[in-house]
Amino acid sequence: MPYRILLADDHQLLLQGISSVLKEVEDLSVVATAANGFEVLEAVPRYQPHLVVLDLNMPHYDGLKCLQELKKNYPSLKVLILSNYSQPELLDEVKRLGADGYLNKNSASAELKGAVLEVLSGQKYYPAADEGRPLAEDSFFFDDFLKKYQLTRREVEIIRFISHGLSTKEIADKLFLSEFTISTHRKNILRKLDTKNIAGLVHFARQHQLT
Repeated sequence: MPYRILLADDHQLLLQGISSVLKEVEDLSVVATAANGFEVLEAVPRYQPHLVVLDLNMPHYDGLKCLQELKKNYPSLKVLILSNYSQPELLDEVKRLGADGYLNKNSASAELKGAVLEVLSGQKYYPAADEGRPLAEDSFFFDDFLKKYQLTRREVEIIRFISHGLSTKEIADKLFLSEFTISTHRKNILRKLDTKNIAGLVHFARQHQLT
């Protein structure tokens, strides 16, 4: 019998992406999805999953509360936390609440598969602190990130160059484009991100681990 998995995230595109990745693994079956903590708590007794892959930032009933409730009522249920954040305080809290593992949303699909299998085998999965790891373009979350901020891959590339201190001319030389084209990209990026200067752009890059 395959392991039954419940996925919980309030972004439908992410649920589809995670589900597609896990379907590639033999003996894994995604039996249900949930968009918030209330739906998770309703789905667990119905589908009896072996593992819940749980986003922390969900509406109505957040992941931390849901984790606490799951571990209280279903102590043998495995829970793998999925989050954009990797602050030490957060990791300490999810460990204290009994999570069996933690995975950053910047992770590539291969790491997701490995984390799921390791947790299902009875091991804990807490990779070394990876705050500051760049957002991987092979991450199944990258396309969702682009869609959310209406950015193109070229614009993300330029944001990275800007955050590393490169001038318009230097970026143009690296990308074999004209300075005018790079200047146009910069104006579009500032407009899309609703920021007025380079400092705001650098802050955005660091906040979203683009550097």
